[in-house]
Amino acid sequence: MRTRTIITMLAVCAFLAAPAYGQKYTYKDSRNYEVVTLGVGTDGTKVFKIYVTEKNEKKAIALAKKAAVEVCIFRGLPSAGAVSGTPALCSSSDEQKHSAFFENFFTPGGQYLRYVNITSDGVIPEQDKIKVKGGYKIGLIVQVMYDNLRNDLQDAGVIRSLNSGF
Repeated sequence: MRTRTIITMLAVCAFLAAPAYGQKYTYKDSRNYEVVTLGVGTDGTKVFKIYVTEKNEKKAIALAKKAAVEVCIFRGLPSAGAVSGTPALCSSSDEQKHSAFFENFFTPGGQYLRYVNITSDGVIPEQDKIKVKGGYKIGLIVQVMYDNLRNDLQDAGVIRSLNSGF
């Protein structure tokens, strides 16, 4: 009887302690991606292919949208062929200063979705779906409304306007 009570108490403690090990979602969780710049779209948009690793296609599409906006804000776009690179909109000091803004901006279903479109119609070609450990590495062509993103970040006071430095 005593052994049964001890085992029951240990099990209860284990179940109560389990939520303490849960991880909080942050906007920096999706920073494992690769980018290939494809070109500049019309009306201030950038078009590029982004590779993300996720367990299934549905999660990969959601992560690709988020990562595409993160690339424009925090990393910038690399140059490729005839397309010149684009610097990041936000410096690392701005990122730290406005971390509360970015936490809210990148919440699931957040404001970042206004600036990104998946141009592959939700159908992922087989050559862009690679089986890797832990899921699939999936490449999606995305279009980011870069000028609108820049203007809205300036209006929010997160980044300085282009003419404020002179």
